[in-house]
Formats: sequence, C-alpha cells, structure tokens
Amino acid sequence: MLKNTLHTTEIDTLYMSGLAALADMDYAKAVTLLRPYKDLNSAVALLCMDYNSSALELLESLPESAARDYMKSVAYARLGDEKSAVEAFVRSVELNQAMRHRGNLDPEIALLLKKYKVAM
Repeated sequence: MLKNTLHTTEIDTLYMSGLAALADMDYAKAVTLLRPYKDLNSAVALLCMDYNSSALELLESLPESAARDYMKSVAYARLGDEKSAVEAFVRSVELNQAMRHRGNLDPEIALLLKKYKVAM
C-alpha cells in the first residue's frame, strides 16, 4: 500500500465532539475522543488531565512547531525536568516570537524563566 490517507469532505463528528469536550472543559471525555488522532489537540487534552508523560510521548512524535515545543515545555515542567522545559520553551520562541508572550503569561513557564534567568 503506497498511500493510506483518505480525503473526504465529510466532517469527522467524533473529532469535533472531542474539540467540543475540550471547550467545555470535559477533559476526560476529550482524552477518550481525541487520543486516537494523535495530534496537538490530543496532547492538550492529555495535559489537561495531567497525563504529562503520555502527552510528552505524543508530542515527541509530532513534527516540530512552536506550539508543539511550547506544550513539550509544559509537560517537561510538570514532570520535574526543568532544564528540558526551558530548552523546549526557548526553541518554541525561536520558531515563533509570539510564544515569548505566551510563556510570560503561563505561571509554570514564567516561574522557570525567572528561576533560570532566561531573558525573554
């Protein structure tokens, strides 16, 4: 099989239900619905449920992006790996300068930036 991607114009209602669960802060439902998709929204749901190791594993499998690296920094911080958290955050800012502001608003990341004297 050379190609295994199916393109359709039909809306994936299961995925949309997962996004709605995220919006409604029903994180357990969001994890159940979104986990099979293995994308950034799946990782958000996992982080919201404090399934940080699972979120990090999923994020590592995704292509590099500022959003992915920012979420990796949150997962690392929650897992107690502060050095990796700071490195992932710095990389997210390198990829998108707007992430600098996001990190300053996030208490978990802002605390690490201050602790390690990372100028942002």
